[in-house]
Amino acid sequence: MQHNLYIVALSVVVSIVYTFVALDFARRSNRKTESSRRLWLFSASLTMGIGIWGTHFVGMMSVNMSLTAAHHIPAISQCMLIAVAGTYGAFYFTKSFHKKSSVFLSAFFMGSCIIALHYFGMKTAAINSNLHYDFFVSTLAAAAAYLFSGIALYRQFSASQPSLFTQFINSLFMVLALTGLHYIGEKAMLMKSHHIFLIMHDPRLGSLSLIATAIVIVASLFIALLYVLGAMSDQQLKLKSLQLDESEQRNHSLIALNPDGVYMIGKDRKITGGNHSLEKITGYSADELQGSLYTFLLAPSEAERTEEFFQRTLAGEPIKRETRIKHKNGTEFEAEITNIPYFVENKLIGIIGTIKDLTEFRIMEEKLRLSEKLAVVGELAAGVAHEIRNPLTSLKGFTQMFKDHPNIPGREEYLNIMLEEIESINLITNEFMVLAKPHLRMTKRIDLLPLIKQVTLLLTGQASLNNTQIETQFYIDSGTVKGEENQLKKVFVNVIKNAIEAMPDGGKVTITVTGIQNENLLIQIKDEGVGISEVHLKQLFHPFFTTKENGKGLGLMVSQKILDNHMGHLRFTSTLGEGTLAEITLPAESVTELPSPTAS
Repeated sequence: MQHNLYIVALSVVVSIVYTFVALDFARRSNRKTESSRRLWLFSASLTMGIGIWGTHFVGMMSVNMSLTAAHHIPAISQCMLIAVAGTYGAFYFTKSFHKKSSVFLSAFFMGSCIIALHYFGMKTAAINSNLHYDFFVSTLAAAAAYLFSGIALYRQFSASQPSLFTQFINSLFMVLALTGLHYIGEKAMLMKSHHIFLIMHDPRLGSLSLIATAIVIVASLFIALLYVLGAMSDQQLKLKSLQLDESEQRNHSLIALNPDGVYMIGKDRKITGGNHSLEKITGYSADELQGSLYTFLLAPSEAERTEEFFQRTLAGEPIKRETRIKHKNGTEFEAEITNIPYFVENKLIGIIGTIKDLTEFRIMEEKLRLSEKLAVVGELAAGVAHEIRNPLTSLKGFTQMFKDHPNIPGREEYLNIMLEEIESINLITNEFMVLAKPHLRMTKRIDLLPLIKQVTLLLTGQASLNNTQIETQFYIDSGTVKGEENQLKKVFVNVIKNAIEAMPDGGKVTITVTGIQNENLLIQIKDEGVGISEVHLKQLFHPFFTTKENGKGLGLMVSQKILDNHMGHLRFTSTLGEGTLAEITLPAESVTELPSPTAS
């Protein structure tokens, strides 16, 4: 039996191209995710199966013989299925090449596939001759198939990252398995078959060469395209791998190096992980935390409340709140926890959160509060010293004068001045007594409308002297609050009096009382004065700050303190040249609305 060497060379080319690409695809399948592994494994098996069949088919075309051979599509399909199934089994076991049994199983499947396709293909070629094989030569051919395919697979998959040159050498070993089995197998058939006669000059050889060349070119282009697509996929995989590594490093920095405790909780409420800071904050080791219910870290009083927030986070809502954590040594401390829903592939799998120990923060907060108090005390002390020094200077002077001149004329006039200075000192001390009083327990119900009417009547005389009108607009029939009547009266007197004095050329003060959703009372006092600048608005509640010539600068500070004790608020807005609006808000006990406002 003689061969067309050109077509033999083409069969070798087919074998090299297909085995190189198939081995590369199979290698990629072993480092992909499970979802894509099957696709790459099937692609490798299909490529290798076609390569084995193609080597056999082109190799058969190279034989010069006088017998006719026919190929049937069903038989060809069976041959290809044998090749694809066998190589799938061979490549499947490559993922566990650390086991010796997997190496032998992979080589067994690949070698058996090559052998079965060759002899089954010869049988289905329907050659008009009885085929017989020499046992020794056939055994040699089979040994070549098992040995060289095993070497190729072992070299390809035992290395973690084989180079292109190594892959090419491995594909050559696989080519030896394919072509060795095929051509040695044909040699075995030649020895026992006496019905095959050689034809040295067959006119069909030229056309066969063209057909074989066309088959090889088309097949090679197809496989080359698959290889390029695989290479592009590899590049994308490398890029995603780099991005994943970068993301993992960021996550590592965010979690492992975070000074706050970071924890992961599953939907079953068990802790699935945490960082070193969590161990340090709670006193528990990673092994003690792992698998424990998160509630064992909470103070007993916080467990029930925290479960509500846990459920809200599982519903997709990020939560930040303060709670109390129980340390391993039994002590409790305040902490701020932040819970965030944790999603993987758009599926909620649990919660990731942080614990921030607030112990040092509370200490610093208390120090800051104390520092602020000391600063206010110092400011008040300086103001008190300044305000009291002037009348004390006068009193000292008059006292010394009376001592030196007991019978000085005009003694009564001097005594009146001294009384006024003493009253000034008394006024300052009374204002500070209001500031020094503890928080009041308001139990008396007060209707504000009669109280405001009483204050406006009281200030009508001063308003007339300033050419000012006081107008009231009540949008409610009654509005009661809990409080101390004289102190609230003091607030309204201070604010309305300031509004009157803000209009030296006269004008109108408008007092409006409304209810806010039957929960609060809003008292608005608006004047038409010169207004207050932004700078002065920020200083209104500072002690001893005043823009009035004879003002003490304590009225608004005292008013704010009174309203704080009544759970109320005082706010000012102003426009230069247009006037100022004071808004007093107080929590209402009851509010009765009117269909239309009453004015007076």
